[in-house]
Amino acid sequence: MIKFGIVGLGRIGKIHLSTVQHYCPDAQVIAASPVKPKHQTFLKENGVTLHFETFEEMVQHPSIDAVIIASPTAFHYEHILLAAQAGKHIFCEKPIDLAYNKVKTVKATVAAAGIHFMVGFNRRFDPHIQQLKAAIDKGKTGSPRIVKITSRDPAPPPLEFIKHSGGIFLDMAIHDFDMARYLLDDEVVQVSSTGNIFGDLPLAQYDDIDTAVTTLIFKKGCMVQIDNSRYSAYGYDQRLEVFGESGMVATQNILEDAVQITDESGHHTARSKHFFVERYSDSYRNILMDFIATLKNKQAPSISADDGLAALVIAMAAKQSAKENRPISLS
Repeated sequence: MIKFGIVGLGRIGKIHLSTVQHYCPDAQVIAASPVKPKHQTFLKENGVTLHFETFEEMVQHPSIDAVIIASPTAFHYEHILLAAQAGKHIFCEKPIDLAYNKVKTVKATVAAAGIHFMVGFNRRFDPHIQQLKAAIDKGKTGSPRIVKITSRDPAPPPLEFIKHSGGIFLDMAIHDFDMARYLLDDEVVQVSSTGNIFGDLPLAQYDDIDTAVTTLIFKKGCMVQIDNSRYSAYGYDQRLEVFGESGMVATQNILEDAVQITDESGHHTARSKHFFVERYSDSYRNILMDFIATLKNKQAPSISADDGLAALVIAMAAKQSAKENRPISLS
């Protein structure tokens, strides 16, 4: 039984905690920090009995084997270093940090500590994306030439979150940058981005935008076009297409149900899943189950600190490209 402590009991933290308690028979969350009065009922319902005011106190507890870091991004670096010093294995939400040098320090620290460290790029574990990846690896498309990724949110997050998130490239599009690397098993050599503000939030004062288009050029020549928006009037939009010399594979939006109604006004289907919690519910379960399995079996983590660093570099280049209106070469 792998015993976890968790830091951060916001939306993602609660998802991870519930996943371990209900879907991982060989693991259990036994501790949480920081614990506020509003968390008490949720923790009691999920059998978490050890409560700590600080993360530092929690990682010193001898019963804890690993930690789930679901705190705000600004705290990830500190929490990772404390956990590594205490010899605890780490599952950390993305991004590791917003600063390149800090992520490089994390990479060196977890390697020196000899701990299991995994980044929470959960979309790799979505069953539909995994099927698409398998089709590419089996040669169904031949050598990939063009990849198109659409990722549009129904509404932007609160402004208070945006202030500290790193912006659309480091917070939102970073999932798509990681997914492109995962699908193609290749590295980016050039990044070109452009963007704009169409909504009514004062994003310019936080060096952010709400709509962007990014083109990634990979070493083997494949071109990836990604479009991101914080405002999708028709709901959460997640589509992916890979075109190659032999054919194409694609995933479409996952709908709330599979019923189609046809009448004199046309063909009608359900709306797409409301947001990422609903759309990627399977992937949130699968990624933690993979973390636990690779830890128990002494296998390398499926998503490493190297992956976290690579995605951050692409995101930083995208932000620079949009600001300077020029392609950025990655060396």
